[in-house]
Amino acid sequence: MRTDVLDFLRFYETPLGCSVRDILCERIGAAWPGLKDYRSGIFGYGWPYRRALDLSERVILLAPQEMGALANGRNSNAVLTADLLWPLADASLDRLLVVHGLEETADPRALLREIWRVLADDGSLIIIAANRRSVWSMVEKTPFAAGRPWTRGQLDRFLRASLFVPTRWSRALFMPPFNAGFVVRTANAWERSGGVLWPSFSGVTMVEARKEMALPIGGAKAEKLTARILRPGVMAPSGANSCDRP
Repeated sequence: MRTDVLDFLRFYETPLGCSVRDILCERIGAAWPGLKDYRSGIFGYGWPYRRALDLSERVILLAPQEMGALANGRNSNAVLTADLLWPLADASLDRLLVVHGLEETADPRALLREIWRVLADDGSLIIIAANRRSVWSMVEKTPFAAGRPWTRGQLDRFLRASLFVPTRWSRALFMPPFNAGFVVRTANAWERSGGVLWPSFSGVTMVEARKEMALPIGGAKAEKLTARILRPGVMAPSGANSCDRP
């Protein structure tokens, strides 16, 4: 079961949610600076992060159908879709961001297979996933506590088993997941110091990966690796004031 779109909306309207959006958009923009001629997509709850891809030739928001999408003019490029059957042609995207998309899917391996299908041969993927070791994955007041959190090692093995090669790793969200004025005002200081003092406890792990063309997806090795990596999921979230309505 996926988090409802209204819970995401409520979180990203809070001061903490706005800080999260700003921090992660900055990281995405640094990873993908030149998108002018690229076809880009976001899978999951993507509206807060669309601005990081706005320079693309076009951007499509793929919202899981169990999550729902908000019907308004600014969401005109949003499409409700099943996790495993996207209304896109093969090799139709150059860049794909997955945020609030991997943790709650019922079949992560099949989701990665669909991502592999729609990415161009030289396509690039960024996954932002809740960090299993972080307090963010335990405090149910944010959507990062919903579903299955991941460690870096799990993501690395999972991507390689699904024919993606990780090319860059990053960590973000080092402040506590509390909607307090002091925390929000000092968010940038938390980011600077956390990356040095407690890097393993970041709220999210970010990985950029490229599509591997050497072998077909699946097979006994992929099944065995993925079965060992995946664990039963966890909980659901909540949300809670106002900065950027989708």
